[in-house]
Amino acid sequence: IFFSVPPSIQILPPNGEVVTRKGGPVSFECKANGNPSPTVQWSKKDGLLPSGLQVETGYLLNLNEVQRQDAGVYQCTASNGIGQPVTGEIALHVLYPPEVSVLRSWVNSGEGLEAKLDCVVHADPPAEVMWYQDSFVLQPTDRRLMSKSGNTHTLAIRNVQLSDFGNYSCVVSNSIGKDKRYIELSGKPGPAKIISSQYSNPHEYDLKWVVQSVFPIIEVRVLYRRIMWHDLLVKPSQTYNSATSERSQRYRLTNLQADSVYECLVQTKNQHGYGELSDLHQWFTSPRGRTIAHNSSRGVLYSRKQFYNVLSQERAQRIELPDHNNFESISLSPTMSNKYIPNCKNNSIELFEREINEK
Repeated sequence: IFFSVPPSIQILPPNGEVVTRKGGPVSFECKANGNPSPTVQWSKKDGLLPSGLQVETGYLLNLNEVQRQDAGVYQCTASNGIGQPVTGEIALHVLYPPEVSVLRSWVNSGEGLEAKLDCVVHADPPAEVMWYQDSFVLQPTDRRLMSKSGNTHTLAIRNVQLSDFGNYSCVVSNSIGKDKRYIELSGKPGPAKIISSQYSNPHEYDLKWVVQSVFPIIEVRVLYRRIMWHDLLVKPSQTYNSATSERSQRYRLTNLQADSVYECLVQTKNQHGYGELSDLHQWFTSPRGRTIAHNSSRGVLYSRKQFYNVLSQERAQRIELPDHNNFESISLSPTMSNKYIPNCKNNSIELFEREINEK
């Protein structure tokens, strides 16, 4: 005689809760009874299993090297075609030391404006967050506000002063561990981002870039080469656009060699000094007699730090590189137009065209 028995389950641990530290193994068990013998499937509520699967079959669910993202509610469902499937739940709680990231490691601001520094913190048990400027612990003041929204901790500095510029860190700790991240608050321009095409006409190239700076750019350094480096110092006139927080700039390089490969770097300066060099940008001039239709830009990345160290070590207009290429310096005088308004966040700069004679 065959008796049909609907499924029933017993989960282990019986209380349906598991607490473990990050990196350790975890096993869940779901004992199922019924006739015929039930099939047991595991799933994770509101997400995929750590294996990346939606469902796994079997009485046991083994998790190796548990990560914080694995925390949540796991469900075992038993079914044998008799009656309704039954489901049990196990809540996994993962303890782990703080994990900190920053939304921006470099923040641009200016005197009289407001600056916000953000650290995103994940920790269990909950962590304590402390802000530092250099090695000094910061306390909230009327001008310095500290707040938390979800996992994001924010240090807001009102009416920025010159003494506020520098290196900040958010130091986060709980009973398991500690972590920290650094943020630089600077009035200098950020590194220029070259947005020109990789291809140009035989003898000229329209070099374009954008740079973040709340202050007007008072000088631009353009380095380019085919064989020998040329180092240009340009002081452009400026126009402004409040649509974005970036300043757009351009400079036309002329008298280039046809059918050649060129490289360039851009570095911008405002009243606080020079920002970092851009990544190395590479483009190709077409053969003589051909015209290239410009397409979307693609830059070839190069180590900014290595190149910047070479430049800063010499601290001179004429620099000897390992391949013995020389830099030549040319300065162009500006004519300024319009006064920068702090509320304007985007500025477009048109540079005067000038012949650059390669030697």
